[in-house]
Amino acid sequence: MLRIFFIIIAFFMLTGAVIGGLYFWGVDPLSKLGLVINKAPDVKGSFRTPEHSYVDFGLLAVPLILDREVKAQAELIVRLDVVFEKKEMVAVNLPRLQAAYLEDMIGYLPSSFRNNGGRPISVADLDVIAIRRRLQAVSDRVLGPGAVKAVEIEHTGLR
Repeated sequence: MLRIFFIIIAFFMLTGAVIGGLYFWGVDPLSKLGLVINKAPDVKGSFRTPEHSYVDFGLLAVPLILDREVKAQAELIVRLDVVFEKKEMVAVNLPRLQAAYLEDMIGYLPSSFRNNGGRPISVADLDVIAIRRRLQAVSDRVLGPGAVKAVEIEHTGLR
């Protein structure tokens, strides 16, 4: 009885190996035998581009240099809402965009903290709307207008 059980198991394993091998070599044995139940419908003309396509920029760490010393470090987690057709182009040019963002923010952020009245720098002092607008302007300058629809800042922090 045990021998018959092992023979049946070996038969199923051999059958699976043959079918898997045929699939590997590009032959579909089930369709050749007519055992395919249903096929997926062709959807050639019905593909719709998504409304939002995002490129994760990641962390933008900007040192806040005041009075010739680093007082703090602003950390921004940035995500770019891009045109679907230009997503690959934006992803390829991400290093250029990172350098341009960092250059602009190193010049802008310390000047926005100079007039804080001598109190310690806090996250509440970051003007997220102004930062988003500046990053959008830098994106348009580096990649051309219309490539990046919106710059989203998901998180801000200071160290």
